[in-house]
Amino acid sequence: MMSHLPVDPALYIMLNLHCLIGGIAAVVAWRKGYPLGTWMIWGLIGGTIALVYALLAKPNSSQ
Repeated sequence: MMSHLPVDPALYIMLNLHCLIGGIAAVVAWRKGYPLGTWMIWGLIGGTIALVYALLAKPNSSQ
């Protein structure tokens, strides 16, 4: 079915999940008062680690 792909299809699934988790991390941080754009970049780079950090971060009080 997907044999024409140059890389194993599992890698595509993992990369998509990584980006999805990064997007969730950005939204979590944004709802805590942090800039969405900055966290979107960190989320897409860091994935699961960014999500854990966003969940543990305290709400930003400098608004």
